[in-house]
Amino acid sequence: MSEILNGSEIASRVLGSTGGAAAKHLFKIDTSKFAWVESYLRDEALRNKSQALREDIQKVQASPIHRDELKEQFTSALSSIRNAHLQWLVEMLRSVQDRQGPLINSNMLQRDAYAHPLKLSKTEVENLFLQLPPGVKQADIDADVKRLKEEITVTEDLIARVLSPPERWIYRDDGKPHPYPQGCRWTQYVTAWKKVVTRFDGPVSMEGLSIESDSEMAAYVALGLNKISRITPVRKPWS
Repeated sequence: MSEILNGSEIASRVLGSTGGAAAKHLFKIDTSKFAWVESYLRDEALRNKSQALREDIQKVQASPIHRDELKEQFTSALSSIRNAHLQWLVEMLRSVQDRQGPLINSNMLQRDAYAHPLKLSKTEVENLFLQLPPGVKQADIDADVKRLKEEITVTEDLIARVLSPPERWIYRDDGKPHPYPQGCRWTQYVTAWKKVVTRFDGPVSMEGLSIESDSEMAAYVALGLNKISRITPVRKPWS
């Protein structure tokens, strides 16, 4: 069965101990030089970029329809309605012709409280649409979406090609890595470290011990752990 890591649960075990619990080894990553932290931060920035690009796609796709294209849709819809009305008249006349129904009368027609779209002249339709904002042409929307998707592809390719060394991932029994973030050792380690840090009033390792090495302190600062809000009551770092 493949290995399962849960940074939050491991942090809870560390915090539940009385003087620190050996837990670093569970992640099977470099906790001496912390060389992976730079890649982790770059990966995080790229994933945030991809998410922002996806949000941009949603905004672009929600752009107002260009008024000229909307006018085409509107006039096409009117044409369909006219055709349907004409077909209705044909069927009504056929019914009368077959002596099966009454000829059209005022009770059959709905009285309109507003200008009926079918009664609008071409000039009136033109004036209606001149009062609308220009909107965005579908071709421009499609081009922007294509460009944004290409940026996402480039970003995700960089993550897969440069920032995904084999030792980063937790693998399933079939040899394939578990998906991010559950399968990322870096992410699970940072998740645990962040949770532990919240309960101490000074810099601590992921195991709640006082930080002693320059490389671990550099990682602590690079990950922004020195800026995390503390949860009272806080403890002194274990030694």
